[in-house]
Amino acid sequence: MILDSLILQSKLFFTEDMGIEIDDITQNEKSVDLNLKSHTAMIGVGGELNMMVVISFDTPMLDKIIEVFMEGEDVAPEEKEEITESVTGEVLNTIIGLAIPTFPKRGKGVTITPPISISDASSIKKNKNSKILTANIKTRYGELSISAVIANKVLP
Repeated sequence: MILDSLILQSKLFFTEDMGIEIDDITQNEKSVDLNLKSHTAMIGVGGELNMMVVISFDTPMLDKIIEVFMEGEDVAPEEKEEITESVTGEVLNTIIGLAIPTFPKRGKGVTITPPISISDASSIKKNKNSKILTANIKTRYGELSISAVIANKVLP
């Protein structure tokens, strides 16, 4: 249900707000780790839920999103890294913000952390008490993945 909410809000955000059509979406549960793409952001979700939500973009896909965010304005080379990190986090923040009301209990009691940018990492390893649910979204501009790293409830 959590991944379905993230997928729905991702589809709406990219098609309606960004004007980027979705070509295909595949879902899976990762058994060991999550392979990251070139640009990644993460937000912690706490309270009633306990998970990390991760979004990871191919460079061409993120470049298209930045172009839309910047309304076609050129980005100066010295500003590229800062804008890339900002847009990556803002996209994830927007998707989670839209998805929270569709979470269990309509998102009541859910808290989120500010987004953080991850660079120079190729994967996230899960521990034995968690699972990784991932949706890979393909567009003509490239791919992105949105994942929920969810802590399994450990019974005493």
